[in-house]
Amino acid sequence: MIGRFFRKWFGSARAPAANRPDGLSLPDAVPFVPNPALVPAGALTGDDIEDRFYRLVFGIGPSRDPGLTPAEQNTLRRVRDAFGSERFDVSTLPRLPAVVPQLMRSLRNDDADNRALAEQISRDTVLMGEVIRVANSAYFRTARPVSGLPQAIAIMGHDGLRRVVMQMVMRPILRTNDGDLGRHAGERLWEHAERCARACAFLSRGVCDPFEAFLAGIASQTGAQAILREVARESDAAALAYSRPFVAALGQQIERLSLHAARHWSFPSRVVQALAERADPADAGARTPLGRALLAASRVAMLDVLVERGAAEPDAMVLAHPGLGFSQERLVASRNDLHRVVVAEA
Repeated sequence: MIGRFFRKWFGSARAPAANRPDGLSLPDAVPFVPNPALVPAGALTGDDIEDRFYRLVFGIGPSRDPGLTPAEQNTLRRVRDAFGSERFDVSTLPRLPAVVPQLMRSLRNDDADNRALAEQISRDTVLMGEVIRVANSAYFRTARPVSGLPQAIAIMGHDGLRRVVMQMVMRPILRTNDGDLGRHAGERLWEHAERCARACAFLSRGVCDPFEAFLAGIASQTGAQAILREVARESDAAALAYSRPFVAALGQQIERLSLHAARHWSFPSRVVQALAERADPADAGARTPLGRALLAASRVAMLDVLVERGAAEPDAMVLAHPGLGFSQERLVASRNDLHRVVVAEA
């Protein structure tokens, strides 16, 4: 039923066959209905977490309306027309800084020369300053201040450099100065992006490329600001009840637009595939290892933001189930790992 609902409003979000590695087929998933007697104290379903998170992002409270109102149906049609069509103009998506594509190609090679990387980074003064700043942070605990790019790159390593580059790229896409609502949303989205990237790398450890996992996580909400602006622009926005189905539909469209962006930016095929699985309303999240990790990591990160912002209890946890692909202990461990990283970088 839910799968048919999303397909009605947004069509299929599945990746074309050319974008699917190994000819992967994504069959419809059976919705997960938890047995209350088996749910650990404090556990929340993924649907509950996502509903609370997007309400926090949009700055709205809970709704008692169980179904879509006429105003919500009209708004979803407009959002679908703006972003849901295969004719969507990808040129309207944010562009990556000119230095990034070449730099990312170089960083895919672990044997890339540090001086050559330094020469590329030096073309962007903001990126250069950020690399040196991070190398001097308490996280790396250098004996002497770092002043040069080759030294900074040597200290951070290629994996650390990849992460800094993509954080620099994604931060301004998610965090904007587009009014109070945009700024509020941007702060929550960036908090989620950083945590989702780290949780995705943690959950996929040993089975996925660490940087691809980080990239999938940090890019998973890149469509949020565009959807938020479109909804806020509607003349009947004040009439919206923000029912649970409406919030879920907006969340699904955010994921679909994030997939558009990843394709437009020529992200690695496994990252695009994971985002396609995340955006597919008929797929409970994933058939590839990275897709499973991304779904779980996104919910772990959402819950962590909710707890920090007082929108969930401190002992809350993501409810594990077979379709998610991770045990309850593994999900709790991923959130504990987030806290360790925050302490280490503080």
